[in-house]
Amino acid sequence: MLRLMLLCFLLLAGPTVAQNAVLTIAQDHYEAGESVTFSGPAGADLFLAGNRVTVTAPVGGAAHLAGRRVAVDAAVAGDLFAAGYSVAVTGAVGGDATVSGFDVLVGPVAGNLRAAGSEVQVASVGGYALISGADVTLQGVIAGDVVMAADRVTFAPGTTVGGTLKIYAADPASIKVPETVAPATRVTVAARRDYNAGKMADHMPVKVPVWLVVRGFLMGVLICGLLAALVIGVAPKAVQSWRELALAHPGRAIWSGFLVTSALAGSGFVLTLTIIGVFLLPVMLVITALAICAGYVLGSYVLGVGLWLAIGRTMAEGLPGKFGLACLGALVAGLAWLLPIAGWFFVLGLTLWGIGTLAAFILPSGWMLRRNGAVL
Repeated sequence: MLRLMLLCFLLLAGPTVAQNAVLTIAQDHYEAGESVTFSGPAGADLFLAGNRVTVTAPVGGAAHLAGRRVAVDAAVAGDLFAAGYSVAVTGAVGGDATVSGFDVLVGPVAGNLRAAGSEVQVASVGGYALISGADVTLQGVIAGDVVMAADRVTFAPGTTVGGTLKIYAADPASIKVPETVAPATRVTVAARRDYNAGKMADHMPVKVPVWLVVRGFLMGVLICGLLAALVIGVAPKAVQSWRELALAHPGRAIWSGFLVTSALAGSGFVLTLTIIGVFLLPVMLVITALAICAGYVLGSYVLGVGLWLAIGRTMAEGLPGKFGLACLGALVAGLAWLLPIAGWFFVLGLTLWGIGTLAAFILPSGWMLRRNGAVL
């Protein structure tokens, strides 16, 4: 995960600096810039990002490459991940290859291949091949199965497919597969419109029963209620203050929650602008996730109390009653998800309601809602 975050940082920072940004951790090599060329030593994993990315020396581990033009002219011992406008892989890949671009050329791959682009050329593959493109050219030996979504397919002389060959095309009649590539008994050519979620769902080996979905929903409601009851049991006076403040000023609480959430989410982008801050990014992501969970639980509890009071009932005094009110709010919030668009905004507002209320008691007094009871 840390490697992926560092690569994202290099993607942001690399093109904006005059000289390449280089970072080496153990045997892993990170580099970004306008023009990036890796010429050794082999090391372990490789992470490159830039306008032009070129690999001219063997890579000892996996290679993660991103750029406008990506060229891999040397062998990669491990897996290859490459994305760009033009991606040309002429060196042998010892593991799996996942390649995406407009113009894609992939040389020999010992493992499985996943490639997507407009014009895709594929050489020999030791495993299976999953390919999507407008114009696809196959050459060499593909040992495993091949699944393609393509408009036009060209089979170079000497091309063979060891497994099944499935082609989904806009015009199936235009696809001709020579017997030298694969016998007709192992070839399937279908219309692309038949390749959809509905068809795939019919062939799923396991279908989820409705009662499992309902049980999962009720378990979520129960967990939300238990979390609220736990906090109430530990700090009943504090939760009472939160509840009174939230019910007294819901509008300002939601607005405060929006500002706090925006600040937490925005801090992640700011932290990626510095190398030191990149290591603090996971901490901010965890804090943001915890704030969202806490806001949702508190918002559900306050919603349940508000609905209970709105029908003329008195506030429950015991912990079981408050647990029930938290479950009531969580149930209503969960059902709100079923409403298109409006349900999302309802739950979002509910979560911001809770975050804004909590912020009034965490941040210095006067920054958001003032916390002297429920009075402003």
